[in-house]
Amino acid sequence: MANTIVSIVPVPAMVANDGSEKSAVSATVQTDGSPAQAGVNVIWDITGGDGPSSSTTDDTGVAKIEVTAKDGVATITVKASTTDDLTGKTTLITTYVPLKAPVVLNASDEDGWTLDHYDIEFGVQAEIPYYNNVKVDQEVTFYWGDAWSTSLFVTEDNLPPYILEIPAAFTVNGEYDVYYDVRDNAGNPPVSSSHLAITVDDEGSLTPVLVMPQVAEADPYINMSDVADGVSVLVNYPSMAEGDAISLYWVAYDSQGRKIEAACDTQQYDVIADQKSVTFTIEQTKFYPNGMGYEGYAEVYYTVLPAGATAKQLSETCRCLVDTVPA
Repeated sequence: MANTIVSIVPVPAMVANDGSEKSAVSATVQTDGSPAQAGVNVIWDITGGDGPSSSTTDDTGVAKIEVTAKDGVATITVKASTTDDLTGKTTLITTYVPLKAPVVLNASDEDGWTLDHYDIEFGVQAEIPYYNNVKVDQEVTFYWGDAWSTSLFVTEDNLPPYILEIPAAFTVNGEYDVYYDVRDNAGNPPVSSSHLAITVDDEGSLTPVLVMPQVAEADPYINMSDVADGVSVLVNYPSMAEGDAISLYWVAYDSQGRKIEAACDTQQYDVIADQKSVTFTIEQTKFYPNGMGYEGYAEVYYTVLPAGATAKQLSETCRCLVDTVPA
């Protein structure tokens, strides 16, 4: 019996040239003219890109791999063959220069582009940055994987960057291909950004084991005069060591307990050698959301990922009364 490659198809057939986007390549195999059974080995030869060197057919006789571009290449060549069919079939995947990648608050290369329980609890924000060749009347569509998308139009009064709140219903555990594309009003093909592979890993709350942060201005109220130069938050837990990754969360609420997104803040810091404390500053603008003061409170806490560890630690929460409404 001879296993032969009868077709090879990449989807999509064009990917970003920075390795951030995947093309799913499928090879259909026949055995003596009939669909191959599951388990037939297919050999993949990839030039200009990265992907597995082999995979096996499923129960429909199709073998699949995912391919990304090597940085800066123009074309990727993908060949599928078998030991019975060394010639096989070949396909080309072209590339494009992507727009600047979106930004997802609290996700970075250092943490594997992962959002944890505290990031989700804080609220997930994404930013579409100012990209190349911004023009009025362009339509910008943001994609949070297949779960959620939203579109907006560039106007003279509404230019990027754009800040987006990701609905909580779409931040459940899973992996999300995050990017945006831009379409003009002339009907040209859209231009896409670099892709981010965001993982949501909501482990649930932890028992606080670190001392709460200190906010000197909360005595007990943080008022208008207190915020003139920003509000300092001191973090100084006893086990602080070089390489610790600290994430500070400042979550604001009005007097009815409703979260005020524009007054919230989150910041990150990596501890350096011999450091015993870290001071974060909450800027004055966070106390005047939408240009107005508010009366309510803020809850401030932090997490620490100790150097070389895989589990985070949580602090006690400090609650600060806020009143920045003019008398």
